Amino acid sequence: MSGLKVVALISGGKDSFFSILHCIANGHDVVALANLHPPLKHGKEAVEDLDSYMYQTVGHAVIPLYEQALGLPLYRQGIVGAALNQDKSYGPATGLADADEDETESLIPLLRKVKAAHPEVNAVSTGAIMSDYQRTRVESVALRLGLTPLSYLWQWPSLPPRTQASLLEDMAGVGQDSRIIKVASGGLDESFLWQNVADRRTVARLTKAAQRFGSSTDGAVLGEGGEYETLAVDGPGPLWKASIVLEEDHRRVVRGEAGSVALHLREPRLIPKSKSEEDTAAPRIPPLLDPVFADMLGRLRTGATESQDTSDPLPAESTHFDMAASMYTDGVARLLSGRTGDGQTVAAQMQSIMESLTTDTSNLLPHAGLASIIYTTIILRNMADFAAINPIYGSYFTSPNPPARVTIACANVLPDGCDVMVGVTCLYSPSLYGAAERHALHVQSRSYWAPANIGPYSQAVTLPISSGTEAGHIVYIAGQIPLVPASMALASSGIGLVSHDHALQTVLALQHLCRIGEAMSVRRWIAAVAFVTHSSSDSTPTLPQMARRAWLALFNSEPETHNEADEAEDFDVWNITHRAGHGALQAQGTEPNGPPAFTKHDPPPMWVVRVDALPRGASIEWVGYGTTKDDIPSSEIRHLHYFLNVFRQRIL
Repeated sequence: MSGLKVVALISGGKDSFFSILHCIANGHDVVALANLHPPLKHGKEAVEDLDSYMYQTVGHAVIPLYEQALGLPLYRQGIVGAALNQDKSYGPATGLADADEDETESLIPLLRKVKAAHPEVNAVSTGAIMSDYQRTRVESVALRLGLTPLSYLWQWPSLPPRTQASLLEDMAGVGQDSRIIKVASGGLDESFLWQNVADRRTVARLTKAAQRFGSSTDGAVLGEGGEYETLAVDGPGPLWKASIVLEEDHRRVVRGEAGSVALHLREPRLIPKSKSEEDTAAPRIPPLLDPVFADMLGRLRTGATESQDTSDPLPAESTHFDMAASMYTDGVARLLSGRTGDGQTVAAQMQSIMESLTTDTSNLLPHAGLASIIYTTIILRNMADFAAINPIYGSYFTSPNPPARVTIACANVLPDGCDVMVGVTCLYSPSLYGAAERHALHVQSRSYWAPANIGPYSQAVTLPISSGTEAGHIVYIAGQIPLVPASMALASSGIGLVSHDHALQTVLALQHLCRIGEAMSVRRWIAAVAFVTHSSSDSTPTLPQMARRAWLALFNSEPETHNEADEAEDFDVWNITHRAGHGALQAQGTEPNGPPAFTKHDPPPMWVVRVDALPRGASIEWVGYGTTKDDIPSSEIRHLHYFLNVFRQRIL
């Protein structure tokens, strides 16, 4: 796969520069740097430290030197406006009347300037690690400009070896030198200023501070809540052509509000590197599989796992859910199943279906309309028709966090003359339209974590189990196929054995399901469906057997500790910190040992269903349902009933 041409957004901080190294390690070509600086004061002098929710501005006077230090053209633009839209997720549809005055929109003229000078640019790199607030804003702008967002550091603390310190250790491993230039937390003081954040002693001190005032799981060690800010002054060759030096008498301590302390920097200078200094190691790339799933893969390939069929079906009375009824309402959920449309083409039928939902006069959808939909399934007669229906579907979901979605092709389950059928589950109870009751995850950046969802569907969306919040939420997760997250290519063992490819794809797609479940605070799995495309003669053991073995192995792995603090759903340190102002770290819990994060219990029911085709030519797609608190039976998932009835003749 050919590499992308990347413009790297830089703030001066450690993460944006380390992300550049990972862009290069993944075969991309970084052709330009871009930076937003504070507005000019009195026409010529910029504000030293703008209180921005989005952009780091302290130390901005050093930014111009990066052009020479890295040998890359630098483009800059002043920040205009303020954080008018303070929602966790961002998109044009969520903006206010004067959306252009939101500080996020300052990225648009900056990136347009870069594209004008470098028409080949087709991707943008950012250093986002845990903040949905920052990531979704960059994604919104990038995708509107036709740029692929790259966030290779996203969810780094949840990747092997699953410690926050690992990111700082990896920075030290390649020789990146980033100095702390501001502290804004009760756990940090002036003594941290100008320390290399990746130095072993500094990492130990940051970890100790997090244990006292925060936790090693909430991003405090990495400064994700604004606890501190950094300035990169050196790094590995051949990226860094020179080091940035600031003499001690050119670093002045400035005390700010709420106990914050920063350095005012002046007269920085460059020291060119010698050729010998350019020979450095590439950054460590996290392994594709967590240890639990790597062990699972080995067991599948060797056949060590018992071939136990875990497809415990629903009770007979539950599987006879009335398919003739196109609507089923139960508490807070409403299912509209088997929706078909008029027209001679698949595009016309899809348009008809969406219009019928939008202009419904029978009150099938509640008054919130399409915004109430949390989960959709699309069944096509031919997967080749996906390109025709996807833009139509997407045009009806323009707000951030569209419904989670499953797409499959299976001709013989569709009525005659029907090329596409849609089922939706929506939030029905009129009292539950508040954003607090609908949590979603929509990551559109490439990373090492899980596949990016570029387009009109979220990785997961939740639905309240009941009208009270104590019972928790059901988590509906989008269908997961075995894409390598960093490249978005279909996973392959590379050794030409079908059975090995099937084993890798089975495990990788299941890991995606679990990582998304962990991010959505899933504590118990309710049920799963593995859609497969290959016949039983394709490999030994068969793909259906592999899917069942993998599901069983997931619940037979070693138990993990459970972090009670993680039960706070919709938790975003950056967003919470800035909404409340710069404050001290908040006490949290302890760090879990590793995946999977759900509470161990007996394997829930799972089914294997053979279909004609899956997206991207995948051989398996995992569909899963979880709960954030209480255990509930799979019979409560009405959309699962719908699936089982549609595919009742194709369950293996």
